[in-house]
Amino acid sequence: MSLANIGGDIDNFGIDLKLDSLEAEAFYCEALRLWFEDAKGYETLSMTDREFTLGDGFEDLATIYIHDSILRIKAVVEDPYEVLINLLEFIAEHHKKTIEVYNYLLENEQEILSWPDSDLYKNESVEKEDEKSNADSEDESEEDSDGWI
Repeated sequence: MSLANIGGDIDNFGIDLKLDSLEAEAFYCEALRLWFEDAKGYETLSMTDREFTLGDGFEDLATIYIHDSILRIKAVVEDPYEVLINLLEFIAEHHKKTIEVYNYLLENEQEILSWPDSDLYKNESVEKEDEKSNADSEDESEEDSDGWI
């Protein structure tokens, strides 16, 4: 990840995310959009799979997009630096995790798509059944111990 064209004009500001495909760019953009909504309380609207607008409920603040792995901001308001600071926060805290999740999903795509027959889900359902039977056993034990009351 490297900064590209940092200058006085925010429209020329860009961060190279080092993403290697359009699908990775779309995944990253969606993760970023959802983070702005959930963690920061902004309103967002997807324009394409790699572009969204960001607003505060009263007005649009910026358009955020990824093109050729470069994350950019197109400012709508005069002072978009809060948006820039939030972008930098996301990158600092979530960039590596977002890439790891994308790579995991990509590597396990066939396993995930073969649900519910996949071993991935069979192991999970066996664990849940074990937990449920343990919980049921505990409930029965509690009922037996209440017999003296």
